Amino acid sequence: MKAIRILSLFSGAGGLDVGFHKAGFETVACMEINPIFCKTLARNKPKYFPPDCRVIEADVRDLSPDQLGAIQCDFVIGGPPCQSFSAAGRRAGGVTGVNDRRGSLLEHYCRLIEHLKPRGFLFENVRGILSANKREDWQLILSTFSSLGYAVVHRVLDAADYGAPQHRERLILVGSRDLSSRFLFPRPLRGPDSRGLQPYVSCGEAIADLQDRSEPVHQYVGKYGRLLSEIPPGENYRFFTKEMGYPNPIFAWRSRFSDFLYKAHPDYPVKTIVARLGAYSGPFHWKNRRFTVAEFKRLFTFPDDYEISGGLGAVLQQIGNSVIPVFAEHLARAVRKQFFCGRGDVELLPAGAELSFDRRKGTKARKTRSVRVNLEPRQASLFETASRPRPEPRRRPTRTKVYFCTYPDWKTLIRTVQPPKGVAGEMLAVSEKWNGQAARLDVCECRPEGLSKRKMLEYRLRFREPIGDGLSTISCSLNASNVESIVAAWDAIEHCLNEHSSYLSLMDVFGHFTEPHPIFALELDVFAKKDSFLLRFAKHFSDFSRVAVDYPSSALASLQGTSDRRDFLPLVKWLRSLRFDVRVYETNPTIRPGFFRCCYPFTLHIDKQVSVSWTEASQVCDATTLRGEMHG
Repeated sequence: MKAIRILSLFSGAGGLDVGFHKAGFETVACMEINPIFCKTLARNKPKYFPPDCRVIEADVRDLSPDQLGAIQCDFVIGGPPCQSFSAAGRRAGGVTGVNDRRGSLLEHYCRLIEHLKPRGFLFENVRGILSANKREDWQLILSTFSSLGYAVVHRVLDAADYGAPQHRERLILVGSRDLSSRFLFPRPLRGPDSRGLQPYVSCGEAIADLQDRSEPVHQYVGKYGRLLSEIPPGENYRFFTKEMGYPNPIFAWRSRFSDFLYKAHPDYPVKTIVARLGAYSGPFHWKNRRFTVAEFKRLFTFPDDYEISGGLGAVLQQIGNSVIPVFAEHLARAVRKQFFCGRGDVELLPAGAELSFDRRKGTKARKTRSVRVNLEPRQASLFETASRPRPEPRRRPTRTKVYFCTYPDWKTLIRTVQPPKGVAGEMLAVSEKWNGQAARLDVCECRPEGLSKRKMLEYRLRFREPIGDGLSTISCSLNASNVESIVAAWDAIEHCLNEHSSYLSLMDVFGHFTEPHPIFALELDVFAKKDSFLLRFAKHFSDFSRVAVDYPSSALASLQGTSDRRDFLPLVKWLRSLRFDVRVYETNPTIRPGFFRCCYPFTLHIDKQVSVSWTEASQVCDATTLRGEMHG
C-alpha cells in the first residue's frame, strides 16, 4: 500500500509524529524552531522517522513555500504553541490568544495549509483556546480554516481515555477538503465512556517495572518540602487549607496552582503535567521525590528507546510540551480510516455524543462555586463585623521582642537580634508586642540620636477569625523618613504571621490575585505630613477591590500628582524593585500597552522575586532621578 505522507509543523519532541508513525503514516518533513528539539527529531531516525525525513529548523513566520521545496504531503499535523491560551497563561494574568506572538503563529500555520493544500489536517491545542478573549479568537480560527476551503470539526478529548496514564485534555480540530464529509473522533478505550468500562491505566501500572521495592520514602527539601510527606497520594497543597479541615492552615483556598505539592496516586492516572516544573510543582512520586526521566517518558507513553536531547530541563520541557503518543496513535487511526480508507481497527464516536469528563468538569465547577459561596458572605461582611464586640479574651502577659533589619537593597534582607555596628540610618529596629491575641509592630529607623519617632503610616490586618496561636490582629506602624521603608513594614508583618501561625506568606492568607480569598481585612492610615507618591499608591491599593484591575498610565500619573505619562515605565520599574507586583505590557503581554496592574496590596515575600527586565521605550526619564522625586 502506498505510504501516507504527512508534514509535521511545530513538531516539538515528536509526540504526534510517533503516534502517526505507529498508525502507519510516514513523516516526510518536520518543522521546529528549537535547535535542541530538532536534534531530538534527528536522533530518532530511522526508528520513528524515515531515514530521508527532513528536519527543518526554522521559524514558521520566516518559512517560505520555496524552503519546503518539492515536499508533497497528504496530511498535515501539529498545532502552534499553546501557552498563550493555557490555564497557566490565565493564572499569570490573562489570555493573550492570537494577539500574543505565539498566538499569531496560527496565521502562518494557515498560510502553509493554503499553499500545500493537503487532503486534511489535524490541529491540536489546549481547551483554553475555546474561551480565549470571550471566544472571539476561536470564531476567528474557525472562519479562517473555512475560508481556506476546509470543513472543520473539533472536540475536547482526554488522553487518559485512550490509554495514557495521565489526564490531559486537549482540543483536537480536524479539517477536510471534502466538504461533504464529517470527521468522527475515535471512541474512548478506557474509562466511563469505553466499551465494558475498561479501567484507566494508572501511573503506578505504567512505571511498575521501573520501581525498586526497597526504595525508602524520601524527605523532600526546601521551604515547603517538609509538607510533602504529610500529603496523601492524589492530593496537593489544598490538603493544608481550612476548607479541607486542616487544623492549622498553611495556605488560603486556591492560593496556588493545582500542581503545587501535588503527589501522584499510584492507582490512578496523574493530572496534567506541565512543561516547566517549579521547585514544588508536581506530580511528585508517592515516595516524596521527583519522577525520573524514564518514568516521565512512561507517563507520556514515549517508547523507552526514544532519545531526547539536551539537559534535564530541556528534556522535561520537551516531554511536557508533547502530545501523548498513544493518544496521537488512536487519532491517527481514525484519520487513516476516514481519509485514506484504512483498516477498520478503530471504533468511531458518534457525532454529538457527550463524554463523561465534560460532565465531571461541570460537577467540579459547581463544587468550587459552592465553596466560594460559603466563603464570600463571610468575606463581604468582614469590614462590618470587624468592629463588633468580641468575647473578652483570657488575659495573658504582654511579651515584647526586638530585632534589627538591614537592606543592602530592597530585595535582600539581613535580620539580626543584635544591632550591627556602623549602619545607623540604614538599619531598622522592629519591636513586637504580643498579648496572645493581637500583635503590635513598630518599625523604626535607627539614628545616631536614637530610634525615629516620625510616624509615617500604620497598617492593620484584622483576621476573620483567630488563626495560629490566637492571632486576630496585626498592627504595624512605620516610623521612618524614607518612604521606601514601607517594604520593611510588610516584611515585619509577614515575619509576625510566620511566628504566630502556620502560614508562611501573605499570599497564603490572601490567595492568588486572579481569584483571591483573603481571610483578613486591611486598613491603612497615613500620618506623614508631607505626602508622597508611594504613600498614595499604597493607600489606593490597600482597598482589595482595586487590586488586579487594569488602569491606564494616567491613573499612575494622577497618583504621582501629574498628568505627564512619560515617567510611566521607570515608575513601574521602581515599584517592582520595591517588590510591589506591578505588571505592564512589557512584563506581561496580557495587559494592554499603556496600562498597568497591581496584583497584591502588599509587597511580595523576600523569597518570591519579581522580574523587572523589559525593553524600555527609547525616551524615558532617568529612573534614579525619578526615585528622588517620588519621595515628595
